[in-house]
Amino acid sequence: MSRSIFVLRLFCMIIRGGEFKMNNYINFTSTYNPNLQALSSADGYDAVKMNDMFGQIMGNIAAVQSTLTGSLIDVKNFAPGDGSDQTAQIKAFFDSAQEGDVLLFTPGHYKVVKTGWFYTFSGRSVIIKALPGAILEVSDQGIRIEGSNHVEISGLTLVRTTQAAWSKNKTGLHIENSSNVLLQHNDISKFTDGIGVNGSSSQDNPARNVVIRNNKLHHLGEEPIAVRSHLVFVVIRENDCHRYLGDGILVKASWHVSITDNFLHTPVLSSDPDYSAFSGGQQVNNMPKVGGGITCNNEGGETGAKNLHIHGNSLIGTAFGVGLIGFEGTFVTSNYFYDIKLTSVISVSFSSSIYNPNNVSNHLFVIQGNLIDTISRPSATAAIEAKTSTGAEGMDIGIISDNIIIPRGKHWGIVADGHIIVKGNYIAEAGIAMDIANGVIASSNIIEPGFETTNPDRMVSLHNDCTFSHNSITGKGTCLQLRGSNNIITGNRLKYEGTWWAVHLDIVNNTVEGNLIRDNMLMVTASAAGRYLFGATPSNNGRNVVVDLVTDTNGTFYQLVNEIVMMGANSTRWRITVDAKGDLKTTKL
Repeated sequence: MSRSIFVLRLFCMIIRGGEFKMNNYINFTSTYNPNLQALSSADGYDAVKMNDMFGQIMGNIAAVQSTLTGSLIDVKNFAPGDGSDQTAQIKAFFDSAQEGDVLLFTPGHYKVVKTGWFYTFSGRSVIIKALPGAILEVSDQGIRIEGSNHVEISGLTLVRTTQAAWSKNKTGLHIENSSNVLLQHNDISKFTDGIGVNGSSSQDNPARNVVIRNNKLHHLGEEPIAVRSHLVFVVIRENDCHRYLGDGILVKASWHVSITDNFLHTPVLSSDPDYSAFSGGQQVNNMPKVGGGITCNNEGGETGAKNLHIHGNSLIGTAFGVGLIGFEGTFVTSNYFYDIKLTSVISVSFSSSIYNPNNVSNHLFVIQGNLIDTISRPSATAAIEAKTSTGAEGMDIGIISDNIIIPRGKHWGIVADGHIIVKGNYIAEAGIAMDIANGVIASSNIIEPGFETTNPDRMVSLHNDCTFSHNSITGKGTCLQLRGSNNIITGNRLKYEGTWWAVHLDIVNNTVEGNLIRDNMLMVTASAAGRYLFGATPSNNGRNVVVDLVTDTNGTFYQLVNEIVMMGANSTRWRITVDAKGDLKTTKL
């Protein structure tokens, strides 16, 4: 609301003798009944239905205006705002509000000195607005709201007197079991969590409609934003989160969540001079060394998080990018990740843990269109890693497509295991560009030379039952390394520049059988000095089929066949091979 409009409304209020009629930005009177099973395997996933759900929430904010009749209560009628201890006055200010009233902080410094929560609103609507220049300082914990059906807090600068450390449970704004919540344009600092929203006690009756947007959340011992358990329809967008030690945005066991266009950057590092202020000097095993990214898990849930949209966020210098576990229906799209410091950038975890107590399988995920630039961890990790499993609800499926991945170090580009389609990705300056296993289909990917070392590693590893087709690989390490069986490798373009092997059938501690390698184009550059054909096991005893086209260092173009089996008289079959002297040898099968 502009200052001129506000002054006009305030004038009208005075003329009308104190009654204030205000059009609010948000109306949560929708009668829509959320279909909490919309993403079950039996019903199928309906993207249009999901978009309609989120559209309805955003429509409530942007287009529909409700009318609440109440009073505008100015804090200056209670407290001077001069930076002195005004605990009793601010409490009286909050106590004065009736249903529908608006509590207004005008410019000033309002200080509260009280142990525990400064104030708890219980079972009533809460509307708090602040003008620029209004600061609310609290000595311990901030504002708690529980059991409300309408919450709006906007424009408030809320600061703790001293920095709260990790695990100390000092929260700025805490919302409990409340629906129709709008938190926007607030500046919150020096707490453990900036904004904490907890849902209901059961997914059968969840809290709903929570919007957290355009807030500045910084200097925090743990999370800028934490959303926990049994919430439905949550929008987290356009928040600026920095100087924190926990996860950047934490979502637990909630359904239909949109996390978009947030900026997570400049987290607390263990090397920072003020690290002890955020860690509290605690020496515990799980103490973070770097503030993290976006985490979505099923801790505290019953059937798993459902329908998560993580889109258009920028994460710079965080411990990790996006971590997912125990969900159904997640889209990680068009995000920017730079200088990720400790673990995988995007991770779909499959391990049982406290973060997935009911061991919910990971169903239906899309990781698409992300830019990953630089992983600064010294030891190897992955840019994207994902695994699917087959749970009680049926087969899982994941898609990893159209990502640009440049780790700039000896890291994996994509590690995929299970029913996953890996398509159209660009990977460069990685240690190992791709490691795939157990049914992965990888096609139309471009893999450029890896991170330069004196001992370049393989470009792609295949384990069992994978399809690898129509990809382009250029590099000095081994282009393809097979460490398993029943893989199909066809239609790829390989340009080999190295001193090892272009294609390596690695039988050391591996069973390498039943692989079909054919119709690939292998170009060997003049600088290549390795055994560029099929590595340490040129004779594979009829267990693999190799038929490829090769252009060697002399420019000679030919078809390479590792062995031929021909039909003879009386339906006999004869294997034709070449021995060490170059002589043909026939063996009856």
